Amino acid sequence: MSDRTARLASLAAAMKLPCPVRESFLFSADAAFVAQCIASDVELQRAAKRVFQHAGLGCDATVVVWKTTPTAPARTDRDGHTWFLEIDKNLQRDGNALGAVLAREAARCVLSTRGTIRAPSPIDTELAALLLGLGPLLLAGADEHGERSIHVRAAEGPLPTDVVRSLHARVCASLRVSLARTLDLPLASRAVRFQLAIAWIVARVLTARRPLAFAPIEAHVVIRCFCARRLRVPTGSLGNTTCPSCKRRRPFDGRACRTTSLAA
Repeated sequence: MSDRTARLASLAAAMKLPCPVRESFLFSADAAFVAQCIASDVELQRAAKRVFQHAGLGCDATVVVWKTTPTAPARTDRDGHTWFLEIDKNLQRDGNALGAVLAREAARCVLSTRGTIRAPSPIDTELAALLLGLGPLLLAGADEHGERSIHVRAAEGPLPTDVVRSLHARVCASLRVSLARTLDLPLASRAVRFQLAIAWIVARVLTARRPLAFAPIEAHVVIRCFCARRLRVPTGSLGNTTCPSCKRRRPFDGRACRTTSLAA
């Protein structure tokens, strides 16, 4: 594990991601998202757009094509801000597997477009997904033994579920993301959340003097309204904003996570 945690810290410094804020760091891998992934191709494309935008990629649209004889669970190309995904057709009805695939493809694209690693290894891709707050998608659907569905296992990355869980806890603890937010995994079992809580508590001690490195915080953060609309709010404070679509008031937490600051 020590080699992987060292690689995680090294990759964070190399990626130079903008400092995240507590409100928007973790992607919400809930039942609604999983249902969206398997509702239709159009809804899956909308789900993929959400994941890519969460990762900080410019994304106007995504196009999904199913492959019956793929050489990998997924493959992604781009044309400007349009992303084309080829996904193994065997995953078509497994929302948890699709979410994990989208997380890894987004992470792989971030690594290549930021010039961090042109041909990232599977482990680097997995670590990058955790640094982008996509860990909940990698852990969604884990049962009490940390195992996932057969399709998720077929599409999973090189790291075992317990290692992903520990590294996810380490990222969240280092950034000072609260335990409550870290455990907000509606599709994971109670046992998995308990194990994650223990890992978070241990990681909180281990990372007390070694926060992960990120670039300076941006002036605004994007959050999602209850109606799923993207809202831009100022960083650095607690407050409320009103959605222009549904007119509901939305509380937000724009305070920065704890990081080691890198030069812009």
